[in-house]
Amino acid sequence: MDDFEIKILFLSYKGGVGKSSLAINLAAEIDADYVTNDLITTSTKAIQIEANKRKIPKELLTLDRVVFDFGAMSTQLDPKAVQATEVSDVIVIPTLTDIRSLTATISTVDLVSPMNKPIAIIINNFTKKKKFDEAKLFLSERLGDIPIFAIRATTLFDRVANDGEEWFKNIHNNNGEWQLNRSRIAHEEVYNAIIELGTQ
Repeated sequence: MDDFEIKILFLSYKGGVGKSSLAINLAAEIDADYVTNDLITTSTKAIQIEANKRKIPKELLTLDRVVFDFGAMSTQLDPKAVQATEVSDVIVIPTLTDIRSLTATISTVDLVSPMNKPIAIIINNFTKKKKFDEAKLFLSERLGDIPIFAIRATTLFDRVANDGEEWFKNIHNNNGEWQLNRSRIAHEEVYNAIIELGTQ
Protein backbone atom coordinates (compact mmCIF):
# COMPACT_ATOMS: atom_id res chain seq x y z
CA MET A 1 0.00 0.00 0.00
CA ASP A 2 1.29 3.45 -0.88
CA ASP A 3 2.55 5.53 2.00
CA PHE A 4 -0.09 8.22 2.50
CA GLU A 5 -2.04 9.74 5.35
CA ILE A 6 -5.78 10.31 5.16
CA LYS A 7 -8.78 10.70 7.44
CA ILE A 8 -12.14 9.77 5.91
CA LEU A 9 -15.53 10.30 7.57
CA PHE A 10 -18.63 8.30 6.61
CA LEU A 11 -21.70 10.15 7.82
CA SER A 12 -25.45 10.24 7.20
CA TYR A 13 -28.62 11.54 8.77
CA LYS A 14 -30.31 8.28 7.78
CA GLY A 15 -29.54 4.77 8.97
CA GLY A 16 -29.68 1.68 6.78
CA VAL A 17 -27.88 3.17 3.77
CA GLY A 18 -24.87 0.85 3.94
CA LYS A 19 -22.58 3.34 5.61
CA SER A 20 -20.82 0.91 7.92
CA SER A 21 -20.35 -1.75 5.24
CA LEU A 22 -18.73 0.77 2.91
CA ALA A 23 -16.59 2.24 5.68
CA ILE A 24 -15.37 -1.19 6.82
CA ASN A 25 -14.51 -2.24 3.26
CA LEU A 26 -12.68 1.01 2.54
CA ALA A 27 -10.72 0.72 5.78
CA ALA A 28 -9.72 -2.84 4.82
CA GLU A 29 -8.82 -1.76 1.29
CA ILE A 30 -6.35 0.92 2.43
CA ASP A 31 -5.26 -0.80 5.66
CA ALA A 32 -6.70 2.02 7.79
CA ASP A 33 -7.92 2.06 11.37
CA TYR A 34 -11.72 1.88 11.57
CA VAL A 35 -13.33 4.01 14.30
CA THR A 36 -17.07 3.96 14.98
CA ASN A 37 -19.63 5.12 17.51
CA ASP A 38 -21.90 2.26 16.42
CA LEU A 39 -22.20 -0.46 19.05
CA ILE A 40 -23.07 -3.08 16.41
CA THR A 41 -20.44 -3.71 13.77
CA THR A 42 -19.28 -6.62 11.65
CA SER A 43 -15.67 -5.49 11.76
CA THR A 44 -13.41 -7.54 13.98
CA LYS A 45 -10.92 -4.68 14.05
CA ALA A 46 -13.32 -1.88 14.97
CA ILE A 47 -12.24 0.71 17.50
CA GLN A 48 -15.53 1.51 19.19
CA ILE A 49 -16.23 4.72 21.08
CA GLU A 50 -18.67 4.23 23.93
CA ALA A 51 -22.03 5.94 23.46
CA ASN A 52 -21.67 7.89 26.72
CA LYS A 53 -18.43 9.59 25.62
CA ARG A 54 -18.96 13.08 24.26
CA LYS A 55 -15.53 13.33 22.66
CA ILE A 56 -13.32 11.19 20.47
CA PRO A 57 -10.14 10.28 22.39
CA LYS A 58 -7.20 12.39 21.19
CA GLU A 59 -5.15 9.38 20.17
CA LEU A 60 -7.88 8.42 17.66
CA LEU A 61 -8.08 11.94 16.21
CA THR A 62 -4.38 11.86 15.39
CA LEU A 63 -4.25 8.47 13.64
CA ASP A 64 -2.45 8.78 10.30
CA ARG A 65 -4.82 6.64 8.26
CA VAL A 66 -8.33 6.26 9.62
CA VAL A 67 -11.93 5.76 8.52
CA PHE A 68 -14.49 7.24 10.90
CA ASP A 69 -18.03 5.82 10.77
CA PHE A 70 -20.73 7.72 12.64
CA GLY A 71 -24.27 6.45 12.99
CA ALA A 72 -27.50 8.12 12.05
CA MET A 73 -28.41 11.35 13.81
CA SER A 74 -31.82 12.87 14.40
CA THR A 75 -31.61 16.65 14.27
CA GLN A 76 -28.00 17.72 14.64
CA LEU A 77 -24.40 16.53 14.50
CA ASP A 78 -23.27 14.38 17.39
CA PRO A 79 -20.35 16.24 19.09
CA LYS A 80 -18.07 13.31 18.16
CA ALA A 81 -19.15 13.63 14.53
CA VAL A 82 -18.31 17.35 14.66
CA GLN A 83 -14.81 16.46 15.86
CA ALA A 84 -14.41 13.86 13.13
CA THR A 85 -15.63 16.36 10.53
CA GLU A 86 -13.06 18.90 11.68
CA VAL A 87 -10.10 16.52 11.31
CA SER A 88 -11.22 14.56 8.25
CA ASP A 89 -9.83 15.17 4.76
CA VAL A 90 -13.00 14.04 2.97
CA ILE A 91 -16.60 13.34 4.00
CA VAL A 92 -18.50 10.46 2.37
CA ILE A 93 -22.29 10.37 2.47
CA PRO A 94 -23.85 7.07 1.34
CA THR A 95 -27.45 6.93 0.18
CA LEU A 96 -30.02 4.61 -1.34
CA THR A 97 -32.24 5.59 -4.28
CA ASP A 98 -35.50 6.13 -2.35
CA ILE A 99 -36.72 9.67 -1.75
CA ARG A 100 -36.28 9.54 2.05
CA SER A 101 -32.63 8.56 1.70
CA LEU A 102 -32.00 11.17 -0.98
CA THR A 103 -33.65 13.90 1.10
CA ALA A 104 -31.58 12.87 4.12
CA THR A 105 -28.46 13.04 1.95
CA ILE A 106 -29.25 16.63 0.99
CA SER A 107 -29.79 17.50 4.67
CA THR A 108 -26.47 15.88 5.59
CA VAL A 109 -24.64 17.82 2.86
CA ASP A 110 -26.25 21.06 4.09
CA LEU A 111 -25.10 20.26 7.61
CA VAL A 112 -21.43 19.58 6.79
CA SER A 113 -20.94 22.05 3.91
CA PRO A 114 -19.89 24.91 6.23
CA MET A 115 -16.83 22.81 7.20
CA ASN A 116 -15.44 23.40 3.68
CA LYS A 117 -14.27 19.81 3.29
CA PRO A 118 -14.47 17.77 0.08
CA ILE A 119 -17.71 15.77 0.01
CA ALA A 120 -18.50 12.62 -1.98
CA ILE A 121 -21.82 10.81 -2.29
CA ILE A 122 -22.14 7.08 -2.90
CA ILE A 123 -25.45 5.86 -4.30
CA ASN A 124 -25.43 2.39 -2.83
CA ASN A 125 -27.16 -0.99 -3.22
CA PHE A 126 -29.13 -0.42 -6.42
CA THR A 127 -29.86 -3.06 -9.07
CA LYS A 128 -31.21 -0.99 -11.97
CA LYS A 129 -29.10 1.67 -13.67
CA LYS A 130 -32.24 3.73 -14.31
CA LYS A 131 -32.75 4.06 -10.54
CA PHE A 132 -29.15 5.22 -10.14
CA ASP A 133 -29.49 7.74 -12.99
CA GLU A 134 -32.70 9.17 -11.51
CA ALA A 135 -31.16 9.46 -8.04
CA LYS A 136 -28.00 11.05 -9.39
CA LEU A 137 -30.04 13.60 -11.39
CA PHE A 138 -32.16 14.41 -8.32
CA LEU A 139 -29.05 15.06 -6.20
CA SER A 140 -27.11 16.91 -8.91
CA GLU A 141 -29.98 19.32 -9.53
CA ARG A 142 -30.06 20.21 -5.84
CA LEU A 143 -26.41 19.98 -4.84
CA GLY A 144 -24.47 20.99 -7.94
CA ASP A 145 -21.01 19.60 -8.57
CA ILE A 146 -20.50 17.18 -5.67
CA PRO A 147 -18.96 13.91 -6.95
CA ILE A 148 -21.49 11.07 -7.00
CA PHE A 149 -20.32 7.44 -7.21
CA ALA A 150 -22.12 4.14 -7.75
CA ILE A 151 -21.94 0.91 -5.75
CA ARG A 152 -24.36 -1.71 -7.12
CA ALA A 153 -26.16 -4.29 -4.98
CA THR A 154 -23.75 -7.12 -4.21
CA THR A 155 -23.23 -10.01 -1.83
CA LEU A 156 -19.70 -8.73 -1.25
CA PHE A 157 -20.66 -6.97 2.00
CA ASP A 158 -22.25 -10.17 3.36
CA ARG A 159 -19.12 -12.13 2.54
CA VAL A 160 -16.91 -9.59 4.27
CA ALA A 161 -19.21 -9.75 7.32
CA ASN A 162 -18.96 -13.56 7.32
CA ASP A 163 -15.35 -14.09 6.26
CA GLY A 164 -13.64 -10.92 7.46
CA GLU A 165 -11.51 -8.11 6.10
CA GLU A 166 -8.59 -10.41 5.30
CA TRP A 167 -10.83 -12.36 2.90
CA PHE A 168 -11.75 -9.05 1.24
CA LYS A 169 -8.09 -8.10 0.83
CA ASN A 170 -7.24 -11.45 -0.73
CA ILE A 171 -10.33 -12.15 -2.82
CA HIS A 172 -8.36 -11.81 -6.06
CA ASN A 173 -6.38 -14.90 -5.03
CA ASN A 174 -9.45 -17.08 -4.48
CA ASN A 175 -10.49 -19.39 -7.30
CA GLY A 176 -14.14 -19.30 -8.27
CA GLU A 177 -14.72 -15.83 -6.83
CA TRP A 178 -14.47 -13.94 -10.12
CA GLN A 179 -17.89 -12.29 -9.85
CA LEU A 180 -17.18 -11.00 -6.35
CA ASN A 181 -13.74 -9.92 -7.50
CA ARG A 182 -15.42 -7.84 -10.22
CA SER A 183 -17.48 -6.17 -7.48
CA ARG A 184 -14.35 -5.61 -5.42
CA ILE A 185 -12.60 -3.95 -8.39
CA ALA A 186 -15.63 -1.67 -8.91
CA HIS A 187 -15.52 -0.76 -5.20
CA GLU A 188 -11.79 -0.17 -5.42
CA GLU A 189 -12.30 2.38 -8.21
CA VAL A 190 -14.77 4.31 -6.02
CA TYR A 191 -12.47 4.13 -2.99
CA ASN A 192 -9.50 5.35 -5.04
CA ALA A 193 -11.52 8.35 -6.25
CA ILE A 194 -12.46 9.17 -2.65
CA ILE A 195 -8.82 8.93 -1.56
CA GLU A 196 -7.84 11.23 -4.42
CA LEU A 197 -10.43 13.77 -3.23
CA GLY A 198 -9.02 13.64 0.29
CA THR A 199 -5.34 13.86 -0.66
CA GLN A 200 -5.48 16.69 -3.21
